[in-house]
Amino acid sequence: MVTPKNPIALVITGLFLLAPVWAATPAAAPAAGAAPAAKPAAAAVPAGDVLAQAGSLTLTSADVRTLVSGMAPNDRETLATSLPTLEQLVRAELVRRAALAEAKAKGFEHQPATVAQLDQVRDEALVRLWVAAQAVVPANYPSEAEVQSAYDQYKTSLAPPTQYRIAQIFISAPDGMDSGQLAAALKKEADIAAKLPSADFAQLAQTQSEHAESAAKGGDMGFLAEDRMVPAIAAAVRSLKVGAVAGPIKTTQGLHFLKLLEIKPGVAPPLAEVHDRLVGALRNERANTIEKQYLADYTTKLNVTVNQIELAKLQQSLPH
Repeated sequence: MVTPKNPIALVITGLFLLAPVWAATPAAAPAAGAAPAAKPAAAAVPAGDVLAQAGSLTLTSADVRTLVSGMAPNDRETLATSLPTLEQLVRAELVRRAALAEAKAKGFEHQPATVAQLDQVRDEALVRLWVAAQAVVPANYPSEAEVQSAYDQYKTSLAPPTQYRIAQIFISAPDGMDSGQLAAALKKEADIAAKLPSADFAQLAQTQSEHAESAAKGGDMGFLAEDRMVPAIAAAVRSLKVGAVAGPIKTTQGLHFLKLLEIKPGVAPPLAEVHDRLVGALRNERANTIEKQYLADYTTKLNVTVNQIELAKLQQSLPH
């Protein structure tokens, strides 16, 4: 029923791409027969400053602060409130540094193909930074009135998902089970369906449900957020009034009879709690708008023309 989510999983997974490896121009390949340049001795790091270590590589609190400072506001907020996520980031950064050190030790950065790709990556990054630098958002934007307006507009979406306290009677009937087991499950389903109108749901769950943990509590699953349920269960629960029963509902795991015990609507946080996040979102939105307008104006200024005949020939020659 539960679908785990990680707010900045993509940031951590893509750490190799996000890290500023393009910040310095790649060094030219050494001349043939030339001795490799001596590497400067690494400065000793006081043991108390080391946050994490992998072999001879170390990561300090200052290193992580620098890394986090370059991330989006929402990602920084997540890292400030989730210790496991911050630890993932630290581990991922150490792996990135180890891979970088290995690549340099092997002279990979001096291979012609690598040099060409690094040049391309650096040029693309430079263009992105240049365009972003043109999108200067006024320091006084947004005004408090604009923040309030955005809060009123998106207040509903800022609220956490509605939570439902549900009880279930579960019959195991996973997809692909053999016909004999399926027939037994369907017979049990029919027996329970016949008893439900007059039986106590909790007592029936205790004796008939095949989900041991909830069966021991009369089928009570506790509160579940709407977005953490499988779609079929969520759709059924949304249609119920408190005290009503639905089912059987088929999922990949089996058959579920459900009873809605309680509803806890999501309540939007007060403006003060999300103020800074809204300001950041509005400034990012305005910066994107300014960037798009800059590119549109720049395209018009360049007066780009394309030879359509030659373009069609090129297209036909491209590999499929």
